Amino acid sequence: MYGVVLWSDQNPDRAVIWCEDHGDLAFYRCEGRECPEMAQISPGDLVTFDLCEKSDMRRARAPRLVEQDSHPNLTRALQQAGRNAGAFPDTQSDVPAPGAGPQQPETAQNVVPFRRPAMAG
Repeated sequence: MYGVVLWSDQNPDRAVIWCEDHGDLAFYRCEGRECPEMAQISPGDLVTFDLCEKSDMRRARAPRLVEQDSHPNLTRALQQAGRNAGAFPDTQSDVPAPGAGPQQPETAQNVVPFRRPAMAG
């Protein structure tokens, strides 16, 4: 599967990837030998990976860089589309401009809550 990295954190080696099939996002967490490859992957990069679907969650396995910075503005464009659609309040963007370097987290106010689906029965 191909996808574009929307968010990554090299410290605990995690990432969120938008998949080419436009299905659910794929989540990546470093497991074993694939960690060194993850150090090269940043938001906006095109990657290929093995997809594993477990417990209603898509997981990316063994991500490999295809093209660095192939979609540099995708994360920002998705945030703006969400604001325009009223998906979340307009706050200061936590996504640095391309080439701005890493940012230190300020507060938890930029976390988007996910609602759990209602249980049937």
